[in-house]
Amino acid sequence: MAQDNDERRGFPRFPIEGTLVLEKNNEEYPIRLLDISKAGARFESDRPFPPESLVRILLDHYPVDVPLRALVAWSRPLGEGLFEQGAEFINLPRAESLLVADFIVEKGGEDPTPT
Repeated sequence: MAQDNDERRGFPRFPIEGTLVLEKNNEEYPIRLLDISKAGARFESDRPFPPESLVRILLDHYPVDVPLRALVAWSRPLGEGLFEQGAEFINLPRAESLLVADFIVEKGGEDPTPT
């Protein structure tokens, strides 16, 4: 089933966990990254972000945080005060797309950049 989802999405997702920051309306919220691809990310948060919300996910990539513009695609409750959500990166310049690929490799995933 994961392969079908990867084909539908166009890019493979890598199960990389970590704490990142999501910005919405100039406020910062901690999120727990569950997986990431060159096209988007899945994460958990203690607050729901409505689908179609424009956010920025700050990718913790040494030496600076890389702000990635994203659109929340879906959100579902997991339990009391916990929500699983997915976001699609939008209008990523090539440089930021390469930084996402570097982040994936740095965290132990395979290089998603085509050879």
